[in-house]
This record gives sequence, C-alpha cells and structure tokens, in this order.
Amino acid sequence: MAFEKNINDATERAKKIKLFAHDIHGVLTPNQIYCDVEGNRRYAFWHMDGFGDLSFTANDVKVAFLDTTSIDGEGLFRAKELKLDKLYYAVTNKAAKIEELKQELGLTDEQVGYIGSELTDLPAMKKAGFAVAVADAHDEVKEAAHYITNAPGGRGAIREICEFVLRGMGKWDEWVVKVTKMGYK
Repeated sequence: MAFEKNINDATERAKKIKLFAHDIHGVLTPNQIYCDVEGNRRYAFWHMDGFGDLSFTANDVKVAFLDTTSIDGEGLFRAKELKLDKLYYAVTNKAAKIEELKQELGLTDEQVGYIGSELTDLPAMKKAGFAVAVADAHDEVKEAAHYITNAPGGRGAIREICEFVLRGMGKWDEWVVKVTKMGYK
C-alpha cells in the first residue's frame, strides 16, 4: 500500500510543535527484544535518535516518552541520560496522557507532535496536531500520519523527524552552527 503525504501540510504542522511525544518500543528501539537464558530483556537504541531528542529540548520543544509497557531499565536509563523529565510507563490511554500534558503545559492540539509505530499509538496520533509514523509502522498508523519517516523505528526515525521539525521552524541552520561549536555531549 502506498502512502503519499502532503509535505507542505506536514511542514506547516511541524512549525507549531511545542511538545513532541513518542513511544519507546518500535520508535526508539527496533521491534526486537534480546533475552538471555535468565529471562533478562535488553533493547537496542540508535545513538542518533538521542541526538534528535536532545536537539528538540535544546530548541524549546518538550519531549515526552509514553510507553504502554511496564517500566524497564533501558528506557528509564535512556530518558535519564537524555535529561528528559516527561517519562511515562504502563500508559493504557496515550490520548488521555497527551491531554494531561497539554493541560499541564498550556498547549493546544496543534502544538503537540506524536510519533508512533503500532495500533496502540493511534488515539494519541489523532489528538496530535502533527502525527508521524515510522517507516515500518503498521499500515493503519501510516494512514493516520501527516508524515512518515524514511527511517524505521529504532534506526534514526527520531533524529529524522527532529531535523524535519526544526527545519520547518527555521531553527535547523542555527542549531547546526551551535552544535558544531559545542560538540555532541
């Protein structure tokens, strides 16, 4: 199934973002779980996706992790490593959590971006002014999206959408100059 999206509409929507929320598994991680013989689970994170989240926060866009699974050490560690303060696990109603965050931050639907991969992301995507699907998302998720990344989940999708949003806002070039002077920390 082909999914063509209106890039001009997506750019206009991206310009308004003040909060960007996303799932962890399938967005920040590929849809893989590594298990050892003792049942310990491990996930892989794409390093440059962290740069995307850091770039958002450095450019006054709040980032929230919203995950339906129970808390896991890797996701918590990654959020702390990125100095994110909006981290929610075992979220059964992502749309309601988006609504809470909007109230807390004084935002409107159009100021919220959300990227997802699975059917559980659809309600949150429908609440967001800028809905994004990763390249390997379920077809219904892609259909609901205003933008579909070229990168699959866990392989640079957050980094890609961060650049798209910051370019739309006219902040990307200034950010590149700043980050090349300070280095990646």
